[in-house]
Parts: sequence; C-alpha cells; structure tokens
Amino acid sequence: MDSAEWDPVRTGMSGADVRRSPDGGAYAKSGSGVLREDLVAERERLEWLAGTDLPAAEVLDWVDDEDVATLTMRAVPGVAMSDLPASDVSRAVTSLARFLQRLHSMPRESCPFERWLAVTVPLARVRVSAALVDEDDFDSGRAGRSADNLLAELIDRRPEAERLEVSDLVICHGDACLPNFLVDPESLEVTGMIDVHRLGVADRHLDLALATRSMADSGLNPAYGPEAAEALLAAYGGDVDRWRLDFYRLLDEFF
Repeated sequence: MDSAEWDPVRTGMSGADVRRSPDGGAYAKSGSGVLREDLVAERERLEWLAGTDLPAAEVLDWVDDEDVATLTMRAVPGVAMSDLPASDVSRAVTSLARFLQRLHSMPRESCPFERWLAVTVPLARVRVSAALVDEDDFDSGRAGRSADNLLAELIDRRPEAERLEVSDLVICHGDACLPNFLVDPESLEVTGMIDVHRLGVADRHLDLALATRSMADSGLNPAYGPEAAEALLAAYGGDVDRWRLDFYRLLDEFF
C-alpha cells in the first residue's frame, strides 16, 4: 500500500514517522533501528489481538527491508481520551477502568508476550548502556538525575517488586497513557487501543501506574488531573499498592 502521498501526523511521542491516509481510514508508521524493533513488536501484537475480542487496530500491510519497516493499519474509530473536554472526563474515567478490567481479566496463559520484570529490567539496563534513555524527559520528581542513578535505584527495588508481581501478573497494555485509548465521542465507551508494542504479561500495577500518571499530568492532559487519577483507581477497584505505582513509573523512565 503506497502511503507516500499521505498526510504527516505531528502528534504522538513514539518518534516514528506517522502518516494518515487522505480519507482518514488508515495510518502508516515507519522507523529504523530501535523504532523498527518497536514496529515489529507492534505488528506481532496486533496480529495476536486480531484473534481476541479486544478492539485494536487491524494490520493492513507490512513492509520491512530489515533497515526500515512500515506498518500500515486501519484506523481505530473514535477520539483519543486525551482530547476529551472536561465535561466528559468522569464518564471516560469509568469507561477506561472497565476496559482495563476487561484486558486484565483475559487468561494470561493465552498471551505469548512477556513484559514482567525478568524481561523489562534487563532491557532497561541495555537501553542505559546504549544511551537510549532521554534524561531530559524524566518525571518532575526525578528531574536532574542521571539514567545510571535511576538504574541503580531500579535494581535496588527490583527484588521486592518481583516478589509482589507474582500474584498480580495479567495481560497489560504496557503504555497505558490516555492518547493510546480511543473512545466513542457519544457513549464514551473505549473503541480500541493503539501503540501496543509493549503489550504483554506484567503486574497490573504497570497499567495503573501509567494511566494515573497520564491523568494527573495537568500539563499534558489538563481536562483530567489528580482527582481523575484517583477516580480511575476507585472505579477499577481492588487493592492498589502505591509503592508499586511509583516503582512502575520509575521503570517507565527507561522506555
């Protein structure tokens, strides 16, 4: 599928070259190096999701010369949760909580992708060694620290997090920030998820940590705020470990 004449998309933080078809019905993402690896992972996960009842983008085309890869997908209908007005936030928060419950309740044995700490902490170490961690993009509470310093903290906290994750392993989105979930603008029900290259079995606190961080960030998502983040946890239900929320936000600094 030729996407050369498609419109460039400037939003998003993946770093990939993203283009939209003239009719808005499809998107193409291209990248090389680490971005190509992410696209390979995203294609694999979208193909797996196509065999489930979870809504996500449909793979339309895949081109890979082992240098640059291009993934073309059918657009997920709806609007990004990050683009909703404040008047819709309360209903959207409840909808996202239901969707995360649905995702997390799927049989984890059905998922072939691993994102537990035995996988992600070594990946974090590799990314630090390869200078792939953006030290200028750390959360405000960690601003000014080095990647090596954060890695030392991550490794120090890892044993406790691994002890705790055993009883909470589920299928996670892996990058559960607001722009990665689309909703119907009328019903506000989740219509699908995007940017799924980190999807895999992990502690459910990974998704809760990143979703609540995204909601609480008034700079990125001013319609939401800390109260919306707390409302998401309440709607999701069950016990939430605040220590693990902080740990998984720390882990995300490396990705």
